[in-house]
Amino acid sequence: MEQLTKRNEELAAISQEMFGSGMQLMIVNPRTLRLLKNNARFFKRETFRQLRDNITADQRLSSVPLCYLHEGGNLEVLSGNHRVKASIEAELPQIMVLAITEELPKSKRIAIQLSHNALVGEDDQSILANLWAQIESVTDKLYSGLDSEAVKELDDVELVNFSTPQVPAHMVTFMFTDGEKETLSEVLDMLAVSAKRSSAVYLGPSEQYEQFTNLVADIKDAEKIRDSSLAMIRLVEIAQEYLATKAAEEEQQAQEASS
Repeated sequence: MEQLTKRNEELAAISQEMFGSGMQLMIVNPRTLRLLKNNARFFKRETFRQLRDNITADQRLSSVPLCYLHEGGNLEVLSGNHRVKASIEAELPQIMVLAITEELPKSKRIAIQLSHNALVGEDDQSILANLWAQIESVTDKLYSGLDSEAVKELDDVELVNFSTPQVPAHMVTFMFTDGEKETLSEVLDMLAVSAKRSSAVYLGPSEQYEQFTNLVADIKDAEKIRDSSLAMIRLVEIAQEYLATKAAEEEQQAQEASS
């Protein structure tokens, strides 16, 4: 602890020379950082897993998360939430962060958050639109770095406030050719699920969502498949093989019972 304090004092002196009084490099335990509650940037499961594995192998972060130092000493991550989460899963005891020490309004902090989103990952449009709406200054909106096309898409996102509790749901879309669609319909029919309509929507318990997405990710890893729709097709083939084997076993049992 004493050594960490000394190292941070040294970093404070270096930061003063590099950034002035507004920013400071710090070495911290990643578990003490406050992660963003609303983060428009999310990673696919396999992308985050690759990030975690890279950090585990390197035993360090390749870039420095950007934090904001609140009054009272709490550090909030503005940029690098996934790197911080991955460093925790990789069991790193300490990481270096760059902390903004000057006082900033919430609008400016959100603008910084959006501007630092990496190229890897995808935006949740509803959260992104909500954050964009909270930026009051035109200068801050420009600072966020969103281009005109992205802003136009945000204008099409309808933000709705629900007064009653909502059931959380996740939509997963796969695209199939006619032949693949017929194969999927046959499997669903064998599982006693109706697939008569050209555009079918199937509902399942929310607790099965993560299990399903993990299964798709696992089949992609096992079969070296990059596309999720192709992974879904492979799952359909595996289901076909299972159902064919089960049908053959039942037929054999029936023949043995009748003989």
